[in-house]
Amino acid sequence: MRTAIAAASATGLALIGAVALGAAPATAAPAATAAAPMPFCPPSGEMPGIGNVPAYTDSNVAVFAGGDYLATGTSAESEGLLLVEGNARFDKANGGVFNVGTVGVGSGIVPPGGSTMLAVGGDITVGPTTSVHVGANLDGGGAVAAGGAANGSFDTNGATLTVDLGRAAAMAPNEDFQSIVDDTSASLGASPATGTTDIAFGRVTFTGTAGDAMQVFEVDGAALATTFEVFFESIPADVPILINVTGSDVSFAPNYFSLNGERVDAFSSPNFGNAASRILWNVTDATSLLIGGSSQFMGSVLAPMATTEVTASTNGRMHVGGDLTYSGLGNEHHNYPWTGGGSLGCGGGFSAAKLVTGSGATLVPGDTVFTLAYDYELDGRTVTGTLPLRADGTVANGPQGLPDGTVVHLDEIDLPTIPGVQWGPATISPEVVTIAAGEVVHVTVTNTANATAPNAVGGFSVSKALGGEASALVPDDTAYTVQYRYELDGEPVTGTLTVRADGVAVDGPEGLPVGTVVEFTEIDLPEIDGVEWGTPVFSPDTVTIADGASTLVTVTNTATDAPVVPTPIDPATPETPKGGADLASTGVQALVPALVAALLVAAGITAVVVRRRRTA
Repeated sequence: MRTAIAAASATGLALIGAVALGAAPATAAPAATAAAPMPFCPPSGEMPGIGNVPAYTDSNVAVFAGGDYLATGTSAESEGLLLVEGNARFDKANGGVFNVGTVGVGSGIVPPGGSTMLAVGGDITVGPTTSVHVGANLDGGGAVAAGGAANGSFDTNGATLTVDLGRAAAMAPNEDFQSIVDDTSASLGASPATGTTDIAFGRVTFTGTAGDAMQVFEVDGAALATTFEVFFESIPADVPILINVTGSDVSFAPNYFSLNGERVDAFSSPNFGNAASRILWNVTDATSLLIGGSSQFMGSVLAPMATTEVTASTNGRMHVGGDLTYSGLGNEHHNYPWTGGGSLGCGGGFSAAKLVTGSGATLVPGDTVFTLAYDYELDGRTVTGTLPLRADGTVANGPQGLPDGTVVHLDEIDLPTIPGVQWGPATISPEVVTIAAGEVVHVTVTNTANATAPNAVGGFSVSKALGGEASALVPDDTAYTVQYRYELDGEPVTGTLTVRADGVAVDGPEGLPVGTVVEFTEIDLPEIDGVEWGTPVFSPDTVTIADGASTLVTVTNTATDAPVVPTPIDPATPETPKGGADLASTGVQALVPALVAALLVAAGITAVVVRRRRTA
């Protein structure tokens, strides 16, 4: 069952870029400062009692609201990662500070410094007299991620406050945490009881059985409303305790917790932390849940369908599917992971951060987002995901609660484009993570930003030149069309320039990347009487764009005399000499009329002779 719970767990928060806002100065903070670095979550049986010094790191979700979250009344603190799918409002009745992530007095089990400690899918609103302090007295402070707007007073103690991310991005990689809550509750709710439950005289007694297995109990939620004391008897050492609570409306306000004969809900108890970390209340069916009173409620709460109100101080995890309201008198949430593991425990996992080096590192804005991809095998299937890493080194938590021995492979994808920067190969250390129980492996992803020349672009221009004996026949304003073509980002680009015979240069596109190759063709040569065009000559015939330069291309056209074509003459029309004077006919043209005249004379003489003979 623990493996099934672990399979559902993928927690931790990371920021991705949008609009970063400044944070207000601190007005209150926990009393002491922790030394760094801190060890990972303490092992079972060694949970700390209540104190004021952060001592351990834990990246799993401490408090989750599947609806909206409201801190009102005189509620004071929420230790650990606070994840809200809807909107969050912090509005204390008498004003003052509400601490998130780290608290004045708590378990000391907190998210790593600089990581996200408040993540809200919708808007964050801080009342006019309230101030939200995140990650106080922790190196790096605590980051805030909002899917929508963030209004009011915040102190992130040096970390980022990022807004307008959208719900999924603000909650990543926990955007599906509601389904994890549902699955975990259903899995645990199916566990058969191993012990007995008795209710009498305002006391509920859970009696365990021998062995090292998890102790499982079942109780009717309506019956709990009549009780004020909780006794656990005959519970084996160190094993987790699960209470499945049935019923649609649960109201519970205990003020006394005993474990194997010892009161454990008093801060003075040496087993306060161990008791709180062992107990889980799984409210399987309720749509309404009240954890009332003003005492210390011991154990984690899992309520996937319940709208929940809390007036007591809580000690464990608080994962509810509906709206969640803390409205008590100075009530606090103390972050104790459940020793049963999975999404409610510390488990094992990994975190990552970005390191940018090189001559162009200063050109990379701190909110630049890099993408770290991961994959691992879980229950025979491949799980993949991505983790956004900010250039400013903000720690991003990958999936937590993974089973011992899980092997996670890492790869950086889709490097961002930064003007003036050329990226060297990324170094991921370690590139492969093997999950160990009770450990979070930290991964550093280093990118070398190499600064490129500031003007690593150029262009070209084109002018016309004429040659040949007929070039004088070409007017200066004669237009020629030059076509150019090149590739940009893998796509062909074409265009035309109009240049004139007067030789004035015309600029082509500027700002082309260095190394771009431009080719040229002249099209649609103009028609001019008496001119015949030769083949255009480009000098140079291609242009390779140089840094900060504009290359002049000269297109030379050779104009030669066009050959004269004779005008056809009609033979029936006599040719008129120039000047209008008639000239003597000569040659064949004069001989034809003379022959005709001679024949006519001869014919006349013959006719006279014949006539005379007849007369005679």
